Amino acid sequence: MGSTACASFASRTTLAWVVSKPRKRVHQTSVVRAAPGASIRRASAVTAAVSSPAGRDTAAAALEVNLADSLRPTSAECAKTLVAIADTGTLATTGEDGVALGTFASYVVTKQGGDVVLRMRADALHTLNIGRDTRCSLYVQPSTQPPGVLSRATLIGSLVKLNGDDLPLVEAQYAETHGAGVGVDGAGFGDEYYNLTVDRVFYVGGLGSDKRAEVVTAEQFGAAKADPLAKNANKIVDAMNVERYEDVMNFSRASLGKDVEPAEARMLWVDKLGFDIRVVTGGNGKQKVLDVRLPFPAAANTAQEALSSLTMLAQVMWEEEKQYTPVPVPREPKEEETE
Repeated sequence: MGSTACASFASRTTLAWVVSKPRKRVHQTSVVRAAPGASIRRASAVTAAVSSPAGRDTAAAALEVNLADSLRPTSAECAKTLVAIADTGTLATTGEDGVALGTFASYVVTKQGGDVVLRMRADALHTLNIGRDTRCSLYVQPSTQPPGVLSRATLIGSLVKLNGDDLPLVEAQYAETHGAGVGVDGAGFGDEYYNLTVDRVFYVGGLGSDKRAEVVTAEQFGAAKADPLAKNANKIVDAMNVERYEDVMNFSRASLGKDVEPAEARMLWVDKLGFDIRVVTGGNGKQKVLDVRLPFPAAANTAQEALSSLTMLAQVMWEEEKQYTPVPVPREPKEEETE
């Protein structure tokens, strides 16, 4: 993160929220956007957990979705991140009777070209299916995602058998990633490796304001990069929820109206552009669940940069809550030089 962006963000002393009061919502999503050189603004983008009420303005709904999407990585990047986090999925092939067959499959994303490669037993039913029809899909949903974060991606394309010089590198990476395995999932003599040629990807977002469900082209998926925080996101989230829970609660308070107090809050996920928090408000059977999206002042490409942004954001919110004004440090007058 650049020093200019850090200084600009840390120097803010005013938080301004634009509060919208949605009509009878069970579940709503708030988006807090930070822009360099300006105060943090709360732009509410409501998302119902149930169907939207009749007569809702479609233009306003589209605006809310566009605002929420602008604070997140693209669908192609999100799909690439899911594939990078997971290493197993459900492979769908077409059986001899024309019916789709879904089976467990492991894979690796090659270090050399970023290709998705599957290891398949030569006598497995899905391998026999591929021999007749190479078309397939691979459904990916990382098991490491916390509850409430259920993003998923389906890679649609065809499988091409690998031969030649690429095999030793793929076999070594498979052993490094999956080990020897046991039973039917164990490495065996005559195992075959197939490269998944992606034609398109169907991505479905799982976070509150990430309600995207769209098709990503092969070109978009191929050009996208996995989020740089993907491998450390769970550790950052766990640390915030356990060691810095008060900061998480302060983030939640900043996204709510002044008269609303969060009963509990939990950070869900973090990526290079920001993070998501699930907030529970109210009590006595009148609880509401809100998903809050807060962006970073600048993209965080390392875990250290993400933690730095979280610390600065927590400091700004603390200063606003306490109405803290730094005390100027007195300076000693300069002594006049004598000739």
